[in-house]
Amino acid sequence: MNNEGTQKTVYNVTGTIIGALLAAVAIFIVVQSQTGAEVPQENTSVISYNS
Repeated sequence: MNNEGTQKTVYNVTGTIIGALLAAVAIFIVVQSQTGAEVPQENTSVISYNS
């Protein structure tokens, strides 16, 4: 059996799983931060550059 090829396959599968988990966590954090933000928007007709 080719040990080097098997080891590369295991690394690829492990990296894919870890990457998918990190992506899922990142998406979950973004969704939670977006749904938790309830700041009312204020629309003004005058643009002030002095603030």
